[in-house]
Amino acid sequence: MKNSKVYTVVFTVVLCWICAGVLTFAHTRWRARIQENESYSRIRAVVDALGLCVPGSGRRDVIDAYRRTVKVRQERDLTVYEARDGDALKGYAVHLFGRGRHGPIAGVLAVDPSRTRILGLRIYQHNETPGLGARIASHEWLRQFDGRPLVTDGVPGVSIGKDGGPNAVDGITGASKTTFALSRMLNAKIAQLLAGGVEMAELDLGLGVDAVTRATPGYPKTGAKPPHLRKEIRRPPFMTVAGLSNLALGRPVTGSMTEEPIIGELEQVTDGVKKSGDFDYVELDFGPQWVQIDLGGKRLIHAVVIWHYYKNPVIYNDVIVQLADDAAASNARTLFNNDHDDSSGLGKGADTAYHARWWGEIVDARGSDKSGTPARFVRVYTNGGAADEETRFVEIAVYGK
Repeated sequence: MKNSKVYTVVFTVVLCWICAGVLTFAHTRWRARIQENESYSRIRAVVDALGLCVPGSGRRDVIDAYRRTVKVRQERDLTVYEARDGDALKGYAVHLFGRGRHGPIAGVLAVDPSRTRILGLRIYQHNETPGLGARIASHEWLRQFDGRPLVTDGVPGVSIGKDGGPNAVDGITGASKTTFALSRMLNAKIAQLLAGGVEMAELDLGLGVDAVTRATPGYPKTGAKPPHLRKEIRRPPFMTVAGLSNLALGRPVTGSMTEEPIIGELEQVTDGVKKSGDFDYVELDFGPQWVQIDLGGKRLIHAVVIWHYYKNPVIYNDVIVQLADDAAASNARTLFNNDHDDSSGLGKGADTAYHARWWGEIVDARGSDKSGTPARFVRVYTNGGAADEETRFVEIAVYGK
């Protein structure tokens, strides 16, 4: 009987039913306690991140500090925990939530009252590998974030890696997927907090595996180091509102040259191909030159991304990005200008130069309210590169609505 198939099936069904019953009973019986513990974990993370209690404080002290100093309020799509000691503002805290390598990661980020630097970061839930990814919850590793700026060189966010810079912290060897996931959720929340609660998303540049978005150090050995060269700092993802698209894709392009480009065709600037091979760029004459994209109508522009020729590392001179409402650019508004000595005759710029290799320069056009800048035409100037390199454009993308 016990060797029959019927017995095996019945035994398996009954066993599963008993196990399910036990688990259901346990969950129902202790659900309130489980929810209470989960709630306390979140509260403790808020209190610890804001520094409202001394380390090692008991449960009662933590709950008392939370009730006495923290008020919850809503900023558009974002829930914010505001901490005050009497009339003195101590800081703000927000929840982080996302998926790690092996499951959800939840934590709390606290920032100072001016929203310029991090007070603390706490992780209270995760399923990452012990000894590796699980280190994201250790106080030793999390202390690196204390005091880090929320914005570096105009770009909000922090970088987890070994690239240096005021916004960078050391990663965890062997846990790159865990730290990458944490970096994405952390930078998304920083961007949302700085945008007044508007939900933000990482700008999808549509890059392949052979292209990244970061400044590359150094400069050509045959050229002089520009005085305004940007120190290498890994750039956090560019965060924008969701739903943007490349408005420039396939749009008509004109240029400053009266003749055809030396190499390539102007339509390559908006063909969506970001490779940097022998015929994947448009080469223009020496001296200040520009290309201009007609978006076909006034659109809300959030970012302009420029790929110069990057097969060989080149620092490009006098990169100037302007928006206008007519083809003659009679009401041109300058978004970016790294012409530090006015050699192109459009005024001195305060923006820094970059060393281009597998990299697109991201120019912010969102405006102070993050809603985008209205314009129909986008014009990009370049005055060659260091070591007498020619002006070569690979691609220009214009992201907006």
